[in-house]
Amino acid sequence: MKVGDLEIEIRRSKRNKTITVNIERDGTINAVAPFDCSEETIQEELLKREYLISKRIAKRKAVLKEYVNRTFVEGQSFLYMGESYNLTISDKAKKPLEIIDNRFVLSDKYVHKAKEVFVKYYKKHGLPYIKERVEYYSKLVGREPVSVRIMDLRSHWASCTPHKSVNFHWKCVMAKPMIIDYLIVHELTHLKYPQHNRQFWDAVFSVMPNYKECEDWLHEYGVTLDLD
Repeated sequence: MKVGDLEIEIRRSKRNKTITVNIERDGTINAVAPFDCSEETIQEELLKREYLISKRIAKRKAVLKEYVNRTFVEGQSFLYMGESYNLTISDKAKKPLEIIDNRFVLSDKYVHKAKEVFVKYYKKHGLPYIKERVEYYSKLVGREPVSVRIMDLRSHWASCTPHKSVNFHWKCVMAKPMIIDYLIVHELTHLKYPQHNRQFWDAVFSVMPNYKECEDWLHEYGVTLDLD
């Protein structure tokens, strides 16, 4: 759907009570509307939001310009748990990748597949941390998953399954702990309330009153959590 100067992909959902707008990491704009919402109503509502959506896109482009297009060269910075570590490439490294003296140290033998090495590092070191936080928040939310995994979830930060498993994108490990905690609370709450309804958000708020701050951060800066 063309909305002013914006091209917005429209989807409908029986779960949605209002129109929500998301800007994906690749810049695509998606709007999810209630199933019975007319095109005229969608168009009218999105036109009201055109300026704010355009502002978000402009801010994202500025963030992209500053943070993205990382290359695996000496001195390049990479995120881990919200902290930035410059890269050192060493011919004396004992492991493919590790953090030493506040720097990522990459073995020169693995430069040709550096991204793969970083992803393995995030998965290996991020999973114990996330499992520990899941255990902590499970008691507060009142739901315990049957399994916790880190994987590539493409366009989602996290997900839960009908079988009560919770999954997290390896890119989450690049975020600061507060953001990781929010994603954990969000998914655990879905085990209790599958839909994004009032009960769901009230439950999230009861455990994490600052959740909106975390959501806003992901919308604005989530694009920085990448290796490309």
